[in-house]
Amino acid sequence: MVSQSVAENMLETEVYLRLETTVQSRADHVETVLKEYGVLTETLAAGNPCKDMVDESKDYAERMKQINRRINNTIDTHNEISRIRVLDENGTVIASSHADVGLDRSTDDIFSKGKNGVYIGDLHTSRFTGITVLSASAPILVNGEFAGVLVINYDAEKKLFEIATERTGLGDTGEIYLVNDDGYMITPSRFVEGAVLETKASEIIHHPEDACDNTAAMTTNYQGTSVLQVHKHIDEMDWVLVAEMSEEEALAPVAGLTRVALFTIIALLLVGTIVAIAISGNITEPLIRLRKGVEAIEAGDQDRRVGTDAEDEVGDLSRSFDRVFGEIKESRVELEEYNTNLELQVEERTRKLAESEKYLKELVDKLSISQESLSAPVVAVWDGILALPLIGMIDENRITTIMETLLSEITRTQSDVVILDVTGVHEIDTYVTNQLIKIVRAAQLLGATCIVTGVGPESAHTLVDLGIDMSELLTRRTLQEGIRHALKITGGLTRELPD
Repeated sequence: MVSQSVAENMLETEVYLRLETTVQSRADHVETVLKEYGVLTETLAAGNPCKDMVDESKDYAERMKQINRRINNTIDTHNEISRIRVLDENGTVIASSHADVGLDRSTDDIFSKGKNGVYIGDLHTSRFTGITVLSASAPILVNGEFAGVLVINYDAEKKLFEIATERTGLGDTGEIYLVNDDGYMITPSRFVEGAVLETKASEIIHHPEDACDNTAAMTTNYQGTSVLQVHKHIDEMDWVLVAEMSEEEALAPVAGLTRVALFTIIALLLVGTIVAIAISGNITEPLIRLRKGVEAIEAGDQDRRVGTDAEDEVGDLSRSFDRVFGEIKESRVELEEYNTNLELQVEERTRKLAESEKYLKELVDKLSISQESLSAPVVAVWDGILALPLIGMIDENRITTIMETLLSEITRTQSDVVILDVTGVHEIDTYVTNQLIKIVRAAQLLGATCIVTGVGPESAHTLVDLGIDMSELLTRRTLQEGIRHALKITGGLTRELPD
């Protein structure tokens, strides 16, 4: 029937549009997760513990202590990370969260490709943890020169699998899964147990030049089922994200409506035939008019009415036709409303995902602004006395900010004493001490005396073990003692300060 074909085409197009919206949303989410993994790996590789670990000029025991602490803290705060390794410039594991120190990984892609920049490998099963992971690597640079590689394993079940197994908008037979370059499924199947890296998906033809487009097709999937399928290429990896729904479920509303209409028409035609045989020829003309009305309805005139007020069999039959075709029209309206509601649900889900991503970006921007404003907070605690409380980790970028801010404030306020309070600094090592000495010397050139306060017992022990020359630093145990000493230097009040 023409009307059935038109309805099937309309519904098929609607399902394709819904699948395209879903696959695009999930693909964007997957790409966001991959970018997060790359940024986190690169950030950790640029940290002092990794740099010191591959620098053989540093004390070995202290290097191991710092890197193990950084590895444990990172795994504790990121539940998606299952394993961390540091490889030297020759590809040998020199530090790890697992028992693989000393193994040679120089021939692995994760090392050879990670030497030149951030690299994310394909999904695989970890030999140490036995879980499906995604490995990312980044180079470790010391003084701008390659010195090693940091490798991090991310548990695929924590984020990637969650994205693929979300069932919103997929009905009873629909599913979403990722396929690697070899054609194997790398996320769980909704219908086949143990499909990850074991089940080969049906052939997916996707050309690189069409990587930015969604490709839709009617095909047979890996279970041998006829499905409506849409797939999207993942730009960062050689993967394809597939969304599909069985043809039977997609076209079920049209099939049911067609059966009802067909059975109804057949029944009515049988009744009409019996009536025509049973009664005389004086009802031939009303039957002809009835037939023409039915033909007009079948031709697409949905508003046509054939019912009459006659209290006979022909009148009853004509009114039955009106009632049946009215029900068919209502069913069609319900089907259109059903499709509209599905589209609204998909749009709402997409909107919520977009809002979540926007919120995360705003949060990251706010944190960056807060961190920059707190990186060097210079406070005037007394006339001629400045205090600079240092909190968190101190790296090259932050040292530059601290130096510029402090020297500018000394010049602006014409202060004589500067108190550097390091109570909140996580680690005071060789690098931090040398930078403090540079700050002291720069302040002295401007005529200001520097007092360092808040050096903890553990940091003091570390500095002594490393043999660092602290003779240029004037130190006091606490900030209060530092202020008292500063008052003596400036000749200010010497009253007892609160602890």
